[in-house]
Amino acid sequence: MSRRCLATLLRCLHVIALTSAASDGSKWTYTVEMSLPSTMYISSLPQRYSAAQLHFHWGSTDHLGGSEHTIKGKQYPAEMHIVHFNSDKYSNLSTAVDKADGLAVLGVFIDVGAFNPVFDLILSHLGSVRYRDQGVQIPAFNVFNLLPERLDEFYRYDGSLTTPPCYPSVLWTVFRNPVRISQEQLLSLQTVLYSTYVNEPVSLKMNQNYRHPQETNDRHVLVSFRDGVILAITLAAVLGAVLIVVLIVFVLRKKRSKKNNQENNKAVIYKPAASTEEDASKV
Repeated sequence: MSRRCLATLLRCLHVIALTSAASDGSKWTYTVEMSLPSTMYISSLPQRYSAAQLHFHWGSTDHLGGSEHTIKGKQYPAEMHIVHFNSDKYSNLSTAVDKADGLAVLGVFIDVGAFNPVFDLILSHLGSVRYRDQGVQIPAFNVFNLLPERLDEFYRYDGSLTTPPCYPSVLWTVFRNPVRISQEQLLSLQTVLYSTYVNEPVSLKMNQNYRHPQETNDRHVLVSFRDGVILAITLAAVLGAVLIVVLIVFVLRKKRSKKNNQENNKAVIYKPAASTEEDASKV
């Protein structure tokens, strides 16, 4: 993935808290959503996918989960999605959202670690968008810095939106390595926001706004890297096989040498050390 894809400096950003209703009347709440300029795009795909927005999914203070993807059963506390639409074929996100080749989303796992100053450029403004449909402008920054360092290690598959109506229109790219924010920064996601309007009598916390993992339904997940554990086991097996061969050769030569010595015990010749090392190097 080229560094050009997300290296554009943003001039004007918005952070909005949104709520949508599912067809059965139940409430589905989004994450913090930040609009992005279409001048940002993914350049490594056959068609150009331009950026539209990014948003977050997270759990709650009493629930360890939060990410919408898992790796070997591991679920992270939060996940960031950077949403792009196929701008070679469609004029905007709304037009592309229900098309089979309409969207491409970058998924980034978020784990707990040290304070993250780049993420704080967003999270520090959550107090201004605590309630539904509130918005705020934040200073420009480079969105590329929100991504993990290894952009060459990712999972990719054809999937769907994780919020209703869950159109199967997304080419997912989920990075293998997480980014980290502090426990305090995660706490702000889990506790500051509400899914209700500011003037509603009862305020509902916005948390656990993630969709649980679904069945793969025969979808194939492509991987851009070799698993380090498997590689280590394979390497150990190869080295072990080589060592066995070397030992077999050594034993056979030793037996042959002993036999020759027994047959020619009256004509023992000592070779110089250099010759001995040269012979050994041929084993």
